[in-house]
Amino acid sequence: MDKFNEKEKLFSRESFTAAIQILNRSAISLIDIRHNLISQEESFRGYLLPASAFLFTGGKGEVFLNDTAYSVERFGLFHGGKGTELTIQPRCDWLEYYLVLYKAVEPSFHKSDYMRLLEQVNPFRQQYGFVPKNPIFFSEELRKMFEKWKGATPLNLFYGKAAFYRFIYEVYEELEQGSIHIFEPDVIIMARQYLERYYMEPISINELSSMLGISYSHFHRSFKQQTGKSPQKYLIDTRLAAAMKLLQNSQASIGEIADYCGFQDERNLQRMFSKNIGITPHAYRENMSHYLRDNDLTNLIPFPYNEESQVRLDELKRKGATSMLKQIRSTMVVAAMLSLLLLTACSTTTTNKNGTAPTPTAAATAQETENTEPVEEGTKTIHMDYGDVEIPANPERVVVIFVQGDLLALGVTPVATSFNDDAIFENQAQEITVIDAFSINEEEIMALDPDLILWNTEDEAVYQSLSKIAPTLARDYFSMDYQERLRFFGEVLNRSDKAEELIQDFENKIADTKQQLADNGLSDKSILCIQNREEGVLSASWLGRGAKLIYELLDFKVPDKLQEAMSDSKYAKNGSVELSYEVINEYAGDYILVNGSLGELENNEIWKNLPAVKENRLIEAPTNMFWFNDILTMNAQLDLVLDSMLGTAASN
Repeated sequence: MDKFNEKEKLFSRESFTAAIQILNRSAISLIDIRHNLISQEESFRGYLLPASAFLFTGGKGEVFLNDTAYSVERFGLFHGGKGTELTIQPRCDWLEYYLVLYKAVEPSFHKSDYMRLLEQVNPFRQQYGFVPKNPIFFSEELRKMFEKWKGATPLNLFYGKAAFYRFIYEVYEELEQGSIHIFEPDVIIMARQYLERYYMEPISINELSSMLGISYSHFHRSFKQQTGKSPQKYLIDTRLAAAMKLLQNSQASIGEIADYCGFQDERNLQRMFSKNIGITPHAYRENMSHYLRDNDLTNLIPFPYNEESQVRLDELKRKGATSMLKQIRSTMVVAAMLSLLLLTACSTTTTNKNGTAPTPTAAATAQETENTEPVEEGTKTIHMDYGDVEIPANPERVVVIFVQGDLLALGVTPVATSFNDDAIFENQAQEITVIDAFSINEEEIMALDPDLILWNTEDEAVYQSLSKIAPTLARDYFSMDYQERLRFFGEVLNRSDKAEELIQDFENKIADTKQQLADNGLSDKSILCIQNREEGVLSASWLGRGAKLIYELLDFKVPDKLQEAMSDSKYAKNGSVELSYEVINEYAGDYILVNGSLGELENNEIWKNLPAVKENRLIEAPTNMFWFNDILTMNAQLDLVLDSMLGTAASN
């Protein structure tokens, strides 16, 4: 069986022969021949072909046949059936095109044979495009046909019909020879079109890449190469461009504009506008005449090429702000649109040199691609409890919550983290964006253009929300021991060797610390870990705020009274118990680890009379130092505990 070298084929020998027989038997009539030069500002959009048509283009641009996009560098020859929606978008100063509209009438005789052939292939409905091997012939032939068509004498019209048959012959000869380049659908253009058409709706970039049939990392990389922006940034700029236009030309409120343009809320629009435009939406509206005169802001975010998909300003003025209340499209409808788009895309193929191969159906093409396409280099699959997640093989823009110290230790600088105040790595994180870990702002995270999100949660709803932005690995990283967590991050970030080195170094440090404590008679001491939560109330912990390192890694004793509280079900879930000053003496251990400022405790008589306080057996840590339990922080915590306790032993 002939497998051919090309990916897919436009015509089988049988269907190609059937198409020629149909053309021979049909009565073909020219309906119109059109010629035009269009600029980028005069793109040809959304034209429904009233009949079958050939389109010839000269110049760089994009051609849409229905929802399938093709990128043309110099010359392109396309065919579409009646009802096909045609759009031509130049990407050069001037693009020239000829559009030849025609219709075919079934023959008077042998209709049954004709209909049987049409069941094999209908050449008048086929959709395809290719780079002609001899573009000068087509250009000159179409020029002559158009010139004759303008002088509509009987002889000239007859010339047009005769020339059209010659034109069709050349098309099929090039297709049969197979030495031409068949246009393949450009999924990046299709993605841009989708983002610009549906920017006002919630959009998942991750789902979009999946629906287009390519991996997230490949989609992200290709999109940025073609547009100069990430998909997320492109979407934000599209929304901002629409918002700027509405601020300039409508009386709608900023909240209504935010809602229409797809922003999470008015506050989100305010933040994104100020960050990207450098001015608030209100100030932009108030000072528009000044900015327009100076041509300052209007070019900061250029409008996408299909501006017609935006709200028309004259309609907006006539209908008022209420017309801006968007009609929510369901996710199923959007998914269906993309599915149809992909089916159309899969039907476009590449010819073999001898032009003989089956014309694949969309389903067959999809199956062939699934079976033969190699796994995308540059991605890998991470197995999570909620399913497999495809991530970049080498993530470069990582958003991480609460365990950023592990990434820094592994040599990865995140693009964003949760707060870093009082962290041992605070100075290293000066240039890292800080985001709210407890209230997810999707637009803010999207603007960071992450290629991986590591979020400290097991909440599936949070995962689903974040995975719309970028591949997300969500789990309770706090509850993992440092070995498991570092090995996991080492696998994810391609730094497994470094992770093992960090683990070994830390284990050696723990052993050395415990030995020094034992040598000084300190290893059997009890320690209470507290935080001054609010006036008159302390929080004593056995899970967080240093307790894990104190009790699990260094094997210090838990004070007896606290040990009793640990077995009480009402405290067990939180891992801590709240203490009044009056009972602190019942829970105090040989040492007290204090997280944060002592505050009013310093002047409290009960506190001052505790044996650990009177003998200065305190381990005082910055407020948030023991909030973190990453490898960098735990190394510093070991130093603090050891130095504090050895210092106390020496002074006593």
